[in-house]
Amino acid sequence: MENCSLCRCGSETVRASSTLLFTLSYPDGSNRLDVCNWTDGDEVQWGPARAEEEHGVYVYDLMATVVHILDSRTGGSLVAHIKVGETYHQRKEGVTHQQWYLFNDFLIEPIDKHEAVQFDMNWKVPAILYYVKRNLNSRYNLNIKNPIEASVLLAEASLARKQRKTHTTFIPLMLNEMPQVGDLVGLDAEFVTLNEEEAELRSDGTKSTIKPSQMSVARITCVRGQGPNEGIPFIDDYISTQEQVVDYLTQYSGIKPGDLDAKISSKHLTTLKSTYLKLRFLIDIGVKFVGHGLQKDFRVINLMVPKDQVLDTVYLFHMPRKRMISLRFLAWYFLDLKIQGETHDSIEDARTALQLYRKYLELSKNGTEPESFHKVLKGLYEKGRKMDWKVPEPEGQTSPKNAAVFSSVLAL
Repeated sequence: MENCSLCRCGSETVRASSTLLFTLSYPDGSNRLDVCNWTDGDEVQWGPARAEEEHGVYVYDLMATVVHILDSRTGGSLVAHIKVGETYHQRKEGVTHQQWYLFNDFLIEPIDKHEAVQFDMNWKVPAILYYVKRNLNSRYNLNIKNPIEASVLLAEASLARKQRKTHTTFIPLMLNEMPQVGDLVGLDAEFVTLNEEEAELRSDGTKSTIKPSQMSVARITCVRGQGPNEGIPFIDDYISTQEQVVDYLTQYSGIKPGDLDAKISSKHLTTLKSTYLKLRFLIDIGVKFVGHGLQKDFRVINLMVPKDQVLDTVYLFHMPRKRMISLRFLAWYFLDLKIQGETHDSIEDARTALQLYRKYLELSKNGTEPESFHKVLKGLYEKGRKMDWKVPEPEGQTSPKNAAVFSSVLAL
């Protein structure tokens, strides 16, 4: 290799070349690969890219670097620098440019190109340099195709040996019910804890997290958002796991010991891959998910869903700089429903979120009367503060809806 892609290799500071020129030649009948730095100001004598390749010349651009940040106390960490192309920025910001970004455990932020290619062997050691052939994408059809077929939503066998049809909690979609772009799907997910948080108490009394708790998705429910079967689940998957569950969080998840065990479970048990395929199909087809706290759910599930496909009732019924309101309180206040009594049930929660979304559209006149809806939210927060955000017991205070009816009766 001629002209190493890292210049000043003998010193403590090194720098990666932004562009490399690969030349494949055949002197004396033997192959030889020459690599040298190349700048956009340099000319390649063969002209167009195809002609260059005919002469064995290839231009590669640096697109990512991974560096090892040295730290004697912790053993160090890996940091990535990634060059994000024009397509992303044009879609997000309406401009066409490229930008380097830094990725680590805590943040993603734009950086200068020189920071991405400059290394210091005393503390910032290059581990990976990732080059991509120039104009490679323009030669191929990169239109995204959905490789997942609709059949993933049809009936499937359960892994649970003891499940009976009488225990089925959902009805699979029929072919004439297959979701279309913009269709509503109510979604709720429940989680269990695989590893407890490990923390230590510092000398100043503050807590330092050594290892955060690890959550795993245990149940995913999707209900129909429209049509004659609106509110009826078409997915209610319990996710089988071979890992040790340290806390089923039954009070909040409704998951009980044995529900995820194929030998004794009576639930519709599936693999994580099977459920992921269903969700991925729904995302790619363009449905809109309705739920409560979906942003957090999708983060733990580890799925990226476009913002315009998420209708989260946490934010629909939220005032800036105010607390988030629980699904239970919203259901009582707006729908006169008592949910999540002894435990949570994902079918009930998904249906309730759908009903709340319909209520939101009704109260806000499909979002056309924000001032009127703002008054509704003010009343919600005032009532919540008075009640300390607790739903009254059955024998206690009635919901606002019933109280209004009772007051009008007395007035008569």
